[in-house]
Amino acid sequence: MLRCRDITLLASDYLDGRLRWQKRLSLLVHLLMCPHCRRFVTQFKAVVRVIRGFEPPPTDSDTLNRFESAINKTIKHDSTK
Repeated sequence: MLRCRDITLLASDYLDGRLRWQKRLSLLVHLLMCPHCRRFVTQFKAVVRVIRGFEPPPTDSDTLNRFESAINKTIKHDSTK
């Protein structure tokens, strides 16, 4: 039988349909008995849905250059301490 820790590790594969039927069955049996894991999987599913709805921000070359410049300044500043 799966433990709660196992459910947290398998939740992503379960939601993506990547679990073999034996593992999926064990996970579902655990979810029937454990309200905490049911809540976790439900919330995890909602988070995945929200994240998949976002589009990545546009990345034009000017934005990337400014980002790289800011990183380099931070690295130089931290190395002088």
